[in-house]
Amino acid sequence: MPLTISEHLERGPATSREIQAATGLSQTIVSRRLREMGDSVIKLPSGRSPRYAVTRNAFGGDDKLPLYMVDAHGNNTSVALIRPLAHGGFFVKPLTGMPSVLLGDGGNGLFDELPYFLDDLRPQGFLGRQIAEEMSLQSNDFPTDLRSWNANHVGRYLVSNGDDLSGNFKFGQQAHLRVRRKPSITTEDDYPALAESVMSGVIPGSSAGGEQPKFTAFCGERSAHVIVKFSPIGDNDVARRWRDILITEYHATEAIHSKDFPAAETRLLEMDGRLFLESQRFDRAGEYGRMPMLSLQSVDAEFTGLGSNWPNVVNALFRKNLISGQHYYDTEFLWGFGHLINNTDMHLGNLSLGIEGSVFRLLPVYDMCSMGFAPKSGEVLPYDFTPREYKGVVLNDASCDVMKFMARSFWERVTNDVRISEEFKEFLNKGNPIDLM
Repeated sequence: MPLTISEHLERGPATSREIQAATGLSQTIVSRRLREMGDSVIKLPSGRSPRYAVTRNAFGGDDKLPLYMVDAHGNNTSVALIRPLAHGGFFVKPLTGMPSVLLGDGGNGLFDELPYFLDDLRPQGFLGRQIAEEMSLQSNDFPTDLRSWNANHVGRYLVSNGDDLSGNFKFGQQAHLRVRRKPSITTEDDYPALAESVMSGVIPGSSAGGEQPKFTAFCGERSAHVIVKFSPIGDNDVARRWRDILITEYHATEAIHSKDFPAAETRLLEMDGRLFLESQRFDRAGEYGRMPMLSLQSVDAEFTGLGSNWPNVVNALFRKNLISGQHYYDTEFLWGFGHLINNTDMHLGNLSLGIEGSVFRLLPVYDMCSMGFAPKSGEVLPYDFTPREYKGVVLNDASCDVMKFMARSFWERVTNDVRISEEFKEFLNKGNPIDLM
């Protein structure tokens, strides 16, 4: 028995000729029926013979889910409609002002899964696990384990919580219609209480990934949105080690700034038995403004598929004319510097890109620290590190010398910091790791 047009399109996109063959209908009748189906049918860009697809409702909404981008002044602009497709996947219909990179590697707006820029917004890391537990309490449909979340879980979460995501996207009409709320103003005096709330399972701010305990806040006196990491309370081996690592992150950003490379602005604060590292967010501007931010991990998954190594991925983007040569150079420089300071956590989720029309740009580096010293499964190992000579692809000998100078400066800064532990001080007093290479 011949299929109906809807039944055939639910199996996947098809041309008019293919629909005619599957349904036994003439070209004239197929054209009329497609028009009668209204905007539940979309015409996909595919050369001389357009293909048609049928949409479906998704994420508790309809089949037209708006995507907004928030500008630096806090204004929302509708840039696309996300159309879930009945056979699976999504179609991004661009509206005026949408950056072309959101159309994906194919340039046609078709995605087999959730579009990469939305999947990038799924809850992650330490805070993400708390969000998953909270969502599972609200609905039995949500798994407590983030690894079990599928596109439907992510989409439903974004639609219901899409007014305070990382970067500058808002997804769904609910997020757009919510009254813009003035951010809760905090001061550094509030940090100890916020840290206790995080450790007890309360989530003060949720738009931050990463495995270390942290919270987000808005500092009213500086009109700045921040992410704040903190050490465990007390003076045991684990607490001292995490304090040392936070100190290395602060001095890494200072060393990077000294050579005018992009890095987050940070401060160290000691209060109530904890050390706090405050980083100013570069995806926020003033009280309400936002800036685009995508992880290199999501961009790699869509455009290059390499899976690891900052310079290799950014080089692949450069070869596709999706990022400038200067950003490729900066990426490799920072990657090499990270290896010289024992940063073993430079995965693709720890570097972010902004959007400038049809290309990406490198955003300030963050989480740059001596993570190789971190406790392993709760065990604190003795300090030990000898860096290896780094030879770059686009870095010449002079650039590598500057990198080594910057790393040497970093180790000197850490050595002279009176806040480091006695164990760390004893290790560093044996000599600057760069000079011992």
